[in-house]
Amino acid sequence: MSMTEEKKKKSRFRSRLTFLLLTLAVILGVVGYTYRTDIEMHIVHLKPQPVRQVELGKMGLQLQRFNTPEITSYDVDKILSFVIRDDRFYIALRSQDGDSTAVQAYQRKEGSLFPLRSFGKKGTCTIPEKMVLSVDLAGNGDIVYVKKGIHTLRDGNDIISLKGNTTATRVAFLPGYEQAYLYGNDNFTLADYRDGAFEKNHPAFLHNRAKPFAGGLTQVRITGDGTIYGGGRIKPNGLNMVEAFNSKGKALRSFGSPIQTDKDSIYNLIDMAVLDHYLVVIDGFTLKFWTREGQYLGNLNSSRVLGDNLNCAKLAPIDGNTLGILAFVRNAQTKLVEIRIFALTFPR
Repeated sequence: MSMTEEKKKKSRFRSRLTFLLLTLAVILGVVGYTYRTDIEMHIVHLKPQPVRQVELGKMGLQLQRFNTPEITSYDVDKILSFVIRDDRFYIALRSQDGDSTAVQAYQRKEGSLFPLRSFGKKGTCTIPEKMVLSVDLAGNGDIVYVKKGIHTLRDGNDIISLKGNTTATRVAFLPGYEQAYLYGNDNFTLADYRDGAFEKNHPAFLHNRAKPFAGGLTQVRITGDGTIYGGGRIKPNGLNMVEAFNSKGKALRSFGSPIQTDKDSIYNLIDMAVLDHYLVVIDGFTLKFWTREGQYLGNLNSSRVLGDNLNCAKLAPIDGNTLGILAFVRNAQTKLVEIRIFALTFPR
C-alpha cells in the first residue's frame, strides 16, 4: 500500500471519528438540556393513573386523573379560565396581589400533562396587567383577555379594542373565530374579530337581562354547529337555567327546572360545558348531566366521585366525547389551592 493511500485512509477514519463524536455530543447536549429543563419545570414522568368506572344512572363513565406538575392558586376565584384546544390545556391564574395573570400551557401525553415549552417562557405566558377578568384563545392561539376593553396578544404586541366602550367580562367565539359574543355585566353583544381587533360591536338577543335571564346571564358556550348555550338566573337571586338557541337567537330547549325541589334544578351555576351529545354543569358541589335533547340524566357529588375532598371549579371539552374537569382542594398547611385535572369519558 502506497503512503498516499494510507494517508487517505487515516484521513477518512479521522473524519468519521470526528463526525461520530460531534453527533454523540449533540445527542448528549439535547438529553442534558431536556433533563435540566425537566428539573427546572418540575416535570416528573409517571405511569398513567388508573381509569375508574363511574356510574351515572344506567350509564357507565370512565374517569382518569392526569399526572401534572404542581399547579396551585392563592384562591379559587383567581382561577380565571380553563381552555382545552387540540390536546393542549391552558389554565389562567391571577397572582395573589392581582398585578398579573399567568397563563400556563400543558400538552397531554400518555396520561400526563407536561408544560408546553414552545408557549411563552417554558410553558407560561405572563400578562402584566392588574385584575384581568378572563382569558381565552383565538383560533390561531393568540391570547385574548378582558381588562378595560378586549386585548389580543400577538407577536409581542397588545392589540386593544373597545376600550371604554364595553363593560363585558368574557368572550365567547363563534365557529371560525371571525365573530364573538362579549358578555357579563348585563352585556351580550356581537363583535367582528379581524387581525386581533374586535369591531362593529352591537347588542344581541340576550343583551341587558333579556328573557329568560332576567336575573343575569353568566355563562355562554357555543358549539361547532353554531348552537348557543346561555346560562344564568331566571330572576334576581333566583334559580339558574340553561337555554339553547340557534344562531339567530331562537330558543330551542331549556335545561334546569324552575322549581327548587326538583332534582334537575340549578341552584348555583358555577360553570358548564357542552359535548357532542351531553350538557354538564357544576351546581355548587355537584355535577349535573343532561342529553343535548334536554333529558336529565342525574348528578354526581364532586368530592365523592373525584376523591380527596376535591370540588369542581371549571369544565372544558377535551373532545366531543370527553370532558375535562379542573378540580381543587385547599391545602390546610400551605393555605394554597391545589389544582387537579381529570378526564371524564362518556360511552360512545
